[in-house]
Amino acid sequence: MVIYALKGIIVTMDRKGVIFDGVVIIDSDSGLIIDIGKSDIIKEHKPEIIIGDKNSIVMPGLINTHTHSPMSILRGLVSNISGFRWLKRVWKIEGMLKSSDVYMGSLMSIVCMIKSGTTTFADHYFYAEEIAKAVEEVGIRAVIAKTVIEYSEYAPKHNLKDSVSFAIRYHGKAKGRISTMIGIHSLYSCSLETVKEAIEYSKVHDKPIHIHLAESRDEIKYVQGKYGTTPIKLAEKIGLLKVKPLIAHAAYVGSEEIPLLAKYQVKVAYAPFTKMRGGQEIAPIVEMLKAGVEVSLATDGPLSSGDLDMFKEMKFMLAAQNYKYSSPSALEPKEVIKAATINAAKNLGLDRIVGSIREGKAADIIVLKPDPFKAMPVTDIYYTIVYSLCGSDVDTVFINGKPVMMHRKMLTVNEENILRNTLLAAERLRSRL
Repeated sequence: MVIYALKGIIVTMDRKGVIFDGVVIIDSDSGLIIDIGKSDIIKEHKPEIIIGDKNSIVMPGLINTHTHSPMSILRGLVSNISGFRWLKRVWKIEGMLKSSDVYMGSLMSIVCMIKSGTTTFADHYFYAEEIAKAVEEVGIRAVIAKTVIEYSEYAPKHNLKDSVSFAIRYHGKAKGRISTMIGIHSLYSCSLETVKEAIEYSKVHDKPIHIHLAESRDEIKYVQGKYGTTPIKLAEKIGLLKVKPLIAHAAYVGSEEIPLLAKYQVKVAYAPFTKMRGGQEIAPIVEMLKAGVEVSLATDGPLSSGDLDMFKEMKFMLAAQNYKYSSPSALEPKEVIKAATINAAKNLGLDRIVGSIREGKAADIIVLKPDPFKAMPVTDIYYTIVYSLCGSDVDTVFINGKPVMMHRKMLTVNEENILRNTLLAAERLRSRL
């Protein structure tokens, strides 16, 4: 058994608030947080290893609630377009992917996420078994959904039974670090019959549905033309909202539809940068939060977001909402951090395990050591985190009580091998294109 002590400004995102000159005590065998307090509690626990100092920042690991991790291998292949044009081009490329490409792209993205402070991510992609393999190897926590797309001649063909079978077989894998959902791409890429069948599977197996919804102007136009209504209202009509899905983006939600999201306890994964980059609408997050909608933060895939840095997304979330509502205080920094930690854990059904620093919870924790010239003085720690920090300030990462990165060095995998093999796989993919 190894006892670790993480020292610094402890940002618990829990009832203990912020503890200056504090410490978190971790038991590596159980993987749990066993104590939190001022730094003098170190004496009673006698830890073997102490990480951080009074100027470090210790906070819950960040939780990315919607991404497509294998897309690291596609970086740079598609840009400057959005909506259905973007999708059609990407699906054509994805049709040429091999399962080994998905594995390498996942490894690349998982390392990228850990190095920028993400300890849990929700993934929505093809060949999900390869993603699970990468998750187990690196040591991260993940909620994985195998994607079903019907209306594309190019996208890899997984049917609904494939997605449900994966969700049942892989839940609890990687020593409990893998959870699962049912992956329906969207209302415009799957038949309503398939979506309704997924809803029934969701009820029977108690598996949430992860789906893109109300994400683009093209989707609004398509659904209106085919079904005579909006995506949100169509989702209510067919019973999708009743199973409390995790919906990605929700950029095009009318004021009269927000109460529906609250009524059915729908979970919203908000990825501000990718939608703004694509020239799409800024989601009405402030109104959703006021209505009681559970909103969490996400990056979307690395092809559209560029990277997987949740600190960047926190900045965009704050700025986008303040811009949308013409107010410097439409969102407070603490609310933004909640969207990346405890509220994100709630949206993935993991809030009893992770999302905050509390005794008895899993020790998914990050230690930041920012340059004092950009972070000091610390007057409001929530301000400092959102305004001043970035992924490269993350020094050490614990997941389930085990260090997976220490002092910027990955401990579970060989970074150079992953980079070299992913670049070779990307080169082979480009030759096929």
